[in-house]
Amino acid sequence: MNVIKRNGDIEEVSFDKVQRRIRNLSTNLSHVNQTLVSQKICSRIINNIKTSALDVLGSEICASMITTHPEYGVLASRITISNHQKNTSPSFSETIQLLYDNTDVHGKNVPLISESLYRVVQANKSKFNFVIDYSRDYNFDYFGFKTLERSYLIRVNGVIVERPQHMLMRVSIGIHNEDFKEAIHTYNLMSQKYFIHATPTLFNSGTPRPQLSSCFLLAMLDDSIEGIYKTLKSCALISKWAGGIGMHIHNIRGKHSRIRGTNGVSNGIVPMLKVFNATACYVDQGGGKRNGSIAVYLEPWHSDMFDFLLLRKNTGSEEERARDLFYALWVPDLFMERVKSEGKWTLMCPDKCPGLSDVFGDDFKELYEKYEREGRGNRTIDARELWFAVLEAQIETGVPYILFKDAANRKSNQKNLGVIKSSNLCTEIIEYSSPEEFAVCNLASIGLPKYVEYPNFDRLNIKIYSKTGCIYCKYSKRYMKSMNIEYEEINLDNNGKRADFFMTLNDELEEVGGDSYSGELLSSLPQIFIDDKHIGGFAELVKELRPVFNFDKLYEVTKVITKNLNKVIDINYYPVPQAFTSNKRHRPIGLGVQGLADVFALMRISFDSDEAKKLNRAIFETIYYASLESSMEIAKKREGQMKRYHELLNNSTYGFRNVPCFDEEEDEMEFHKLHTILKPIDEELRLTKFLGAYSSFDGSPASQGILQYDMWNVQPSERWKTKFQELKTNIHKYGLRNSLLVAPMPTASTSQILGNNECFESFTSNIYTRKTLAGTFIVANKFLIEDLIRIGIWSKEIKDQIILDRGSVQNCKQIPKVFKEIYKTVWEISQKTIIDMAADRGAFIDQSQSLNLSLGEPDFKKLTSMHFYSWSKGLKTGVYYLRTRPVANAQQFTIDPLKAMEQNNSSDVCESCTG
Repeated sequence: MNVIKRNGDIEEVSFDKVQRRIRNLSTNLSHVNQTLVSQKICSRIINNIKTSALDVLGSEICASMITTHPEYGVLASRITISNHQKNTSPSFSETIQLLYDNTDVHGKNVPLISESLYRVVQANKSKFNFVIDYSRDYNFDYFGFKTLERSYLIRVNGVIVERPQHMLMRVSIGIHNEDFKEAIHTYNLMSQKYFIHATPTLFNSGTPRPQLSSCFLLAMLDDSIEGIYKTLKSCALISKWAGGIGMHIHNIRGKHSRIRGTNGVSNGIVPMLKVFNATACYVDQGGGKRNGSIAVYLEPWHSDMFDFLLLRKNTGSEEERARDLFYALWVPDLFMERVKSEGKWTLMCPDKCPGLSDVFGDDFKELYEKYEREGRGNRTIDARELWFAVLEAQIETGVPYILFKDAANRKSNQKNLGVIKSSNLCTEIIEYSSPEEFAVCNLASIGLPKYVEYPNFDRLNIKIYSKTGCIYCKYSKRYMKSMNIEYEEINLDNNGKRADFFMTLNDELEEVGGDSYSGELLSSLPQIFIDDKHIGGFAELVKELRPVFNFDKLYEVTKVITKNLNKVIDINYYPVPQAFTSNKRHRPIGLGVQGLADVFALMRISFDSDEAKKLNRAIFETIYYASLESSMEIAKKREGQMKRYHELLNNSTYGFRNVPCFDEEEDEMEFHKLHTILKPIDEELRLTKFLGAYSSFDGSPASQGILQYDMWNVQPSERWKTKFQELKTNIHKYGLRNSLLVAPMPTASTSQILGNNECFESFTSNIYTRKTLAGTFIVANKFLIEDLIRIGIWSKEIKDQIILDRGSVQNCKQIPKVFKEIYKTVWEISQKTIIDMAADRGAFIDQSQSLNLSLGEPDFKKLTSMHFYSWSKGLKTGVYYLRTRPVANAQQFTIDPLKAMEQNNSSDVCESCTG
């Protein structure tokens, strides 16, 4: 049996060499059985296998053993990344040269990176090669690296030539160009997982067509053949460059409506949407990297609404289905009120009843009821008939998304621009769009687990009063040993000694507690004291020895991301002119998060606890403040530069083609330097105040001292209250550089890259398999397994029990209650709590949030209660996906329990706006 080495040499397979490679990569992995792994690899070797394929085999074998111990996942990552580094250049500048020298099949030079990036790297070769840290490639877990390998790392002739660090450096230089300091700062933060830019930015930054935007919101240009097909072309161009699309079609006439030009009748929205469906399938994002994705928004008064709700259903005529699009309702309050009061609802055609999508709130109600009185509607039904049709579609397909039109418009900092008519593909972007302006958003997400830091426990004086045979005494000691924490143990096996201890302890607790003393007498062990203060037993120890969240670092990094996204707006390639117009005028950005559930697990907090609710709000309040302050500071700095720019311009004369001419060479040089920095658009040049702000700032709520939390009637916390007031003063003086700032997105792919749970969601399961674009992977809750290993109870039996319980730990008797609380899955958390937390952070989210809701066994009553609660809480997004799961079939687990855990909703995740 032979193996082919990387240099082409052929030699006989050697078990010792295989084992030596595994041993070299298993440093500090004490729970990996190196011999077993080596044996498994050798048992599957085929003749003339390449050493690189041998590494792939080894990494896959280790990945399949992740649920045995997390260290096998670490080894899987090390093998695959070591293999990748052996196959790629250890020089960043060489890799950039290779990408620049790329040729097509005709031998023509077709660079894969931009001329400007190439020049910057060539001018600073030694600096970049010195700074880049390839050891950080090993920070990516196996799951994350395979995701990068599948879609993100650039290939030449089908062969990957980038390393993860190359990609991150390319992205950083692509954003900052010649600003070496900022490029390195961005690289260091991303390579250490503090944040990550969105998927289109990772794909395209530093390339000849840097289309870095994630989300595009389109208006149907016109209810005509010309308008429809121009919009279709825009969708194709945006999809080509990896943009996800949200499109509203409220203005398209319904079925059987009169077409004046031909004296015929319309076929309605369904045949039109089938054309858009075909385009989404044909024009995939980035040339085969991801499917094209379009979400279609419609208000519930539209006469074709019932047909709209059937489009994604699994049954029915293919002529009436368009299953590759996503569907969303843009719901006015009036509809919810009619459903609640069991009232009537009139379906209308926008051709006969124009303007309904152009108004909201009382204006909408007045116009809608006017049309009702005039008898212009097509059909009047019970409002609940339509409502139940919506719920039926959601139960079967997970859509339509539900967004509340009035909340989205009332609580928008863009309300001075006009009525907002839709959201985006993933329901977190709430921006104004029109036939002249297609809204755009550039995204990035913050890796929240990175901000969790452990204090120094070395100085703690810990005493544990224990008893032989006491399970929780054993757990407590193992838990502290696993964290290298020293303690003093006092054994209370003697009955008399134990009785005296509890008598003294209970007397002290009564004395200290005073009127608040519960009267409950302690009698169980262990009892633990830290620095002579009684804390309780094992559960209390777990919570006491927990890390802290670094809000100062979160504040600092948020400001960096805000600056980065502003540069992205300026350097971005816009597929259609309407997108350029919108983004340059209003400059919205979207900061999101990933790994909120990981943070709660690390900090020993149950997702539905009061502590979690407080931390959830505090994180988003910090992000909102920091991004606002950064946006104001950019506007302030820019105002000074714009004043000087105008001063120079006013002192110039206009020569050929209105090019300004200067008497002094120094003035000309300064002017051109400022022009390069500022890149002012015409609207900015016409401003007479707020010279550094985005051009439509004046008249916005923020310009009037109204921020997002004011629109929710919420007060900032004591930590930020005074600072927000000072910030309002500065905003009133200098303005903001961005109309919108915070938009927590799904982070479908980037959370896989960083190894975090998605966005702000709770854990879906503690063990399951998952299918993604990168392949099929076993996913285990690493925090749960590590905790159970710490106390010495992780076993195959517990793993099988969790699998049989569909990822739940609640029925595992061996698992302590404190861990059962921490590791609740989404199916075990009240959706009321999820909605409450969305509302709590919503006061500090000036766009919206991709809020999934989950019901194990949904019915109309539960869904109605849930949606109306979201509406009553003032959410802009009522629901993104409705996730359901069938009742467990016990028989299926006896065949292949892991396969039974497979999650079927993974193909529906949005990757266009993953931040």
